[in-house]
Amino acid sequence: MNAPTAVPLADAVPFPTRSDVWDLPWQPRRQRAGVLNLKSCELRHPAAAELVSTAAHRLTAADLMYYPYQQDLLAALGDHHGHESSGILLTAGSDSAVGLVVDALATGGGGLILHEPAFESWRYYAALRAVPVVGCAALEAAALRLDLAELHSTMANHPPAVVVVTNPASPSGLALSPAEIRETADHARRSGHLLVVDECYGAFTGITHVPLVASSPHLLVVRSYSKTFGLAGARIASVFGSPALVSYLSRFRPDSTVSATALALLHAVLEDRDRFAEVWRDVRAIRSDFVREVLAGHPGWSALHPGGNFVTFRTGDRAVPARMARHLDSHDVRIRPLDDVPGLEGCLRVSLADAPTMRKVAALMNDPVVVR
Repeated sequence: MNAPTAVPLADAVPFPTRSDVWDLPWQPRRQRAGVLNLKSCELRHPAAAELVSTAAHRLTAADLMYYPYQQDLLAALGDHHGHESSGILLTAGSDSAVGLVVDALATGGGGLILHEPAFESWRYYAALRAVPVVGCAALEAAALRLDLAELHSTMANHPPAVVVVTNPASPSGLALSPAEIRETADHARRSGHLLVVDECYGAFTGITHVPLVASSPHLLVVRSYSKTFGLAGARIASVFGSPALVSYLSRFRPDSTVSATALALLHAVLEDRDRFAEVWRDVRAIRSDFVREVLAGHPGWSALHPGGNFVTFRTGDRAVPARMARHLDSHDVRIRPLDDVPGLEGCLRVSLADAPTMRKVAALMNDPVVVR
């Protein structure tokens, strides 16, 4: 007797739903006990853990029991980033910022122009809202720097759209110079586009585009605090823009999705920003040591520079990333093979933890069994 055929999920919902949404890939985050996650680029540093723990102990019952008010934190962020508080919008993580920008600015307009590879969320939310996307390659195979030629050409010949650049780029870790971002902002202004720069990993490279916003009303900057201050679990990010543009975006009510707990945690860790700056410097040192140790075992590889709190390696062999991922997984370490990402064929990405841990990971990666 044959087993009954599973009923498609769409047929199990007693109300009309969109077939194109069912086609989108989705799965919940799943935690594997005892596994070191070096795939998600969380801030894994003992000093950061201590600082976040101290911040958590400053929370009061009011931070859990009552509705949130953002004014004090916005003032503190304005001081920290050197930007007026009326031009700062808080969202529940950078994914929420992406969805907000797509909803508020790309839907019903010229769509999205993406400098790719970019965060997967941009294409996902665009597909969810049926927003057209034009992808512009930032990398050719084996390239060691980002290219803007295709992006600038597309901007010059496309109706006004939302243009997205990630700097430092993810998942490559390569960075554009301030002059290149300024030039891209000028292209956006002349062609009537809105430029969005996502600087999620900026703290680890000293890169920020927030000062450019004051003279560029057609610019938005997104900065997540998941990596910067180790608050991935709190889900909080900032969007920087002109007061007028932030006022428009505020009508979409992102404030209702940011918890008082997340606000209080971010406000508390801001008081320790100098100590976090020491953490970011140490992450860069750990990165340099890790790169040196891995390349000593794989002299034919290269590391893309400057990176964030991760390293992307070019291996020169499309079979290596998956093989390395399986090898490390057998030792309870997760990394991200990038061979399916255009321009990053043969690459793999490893996010960083503390120095002793990364020495152990480097030894695993240099195990001769991997290259057989």
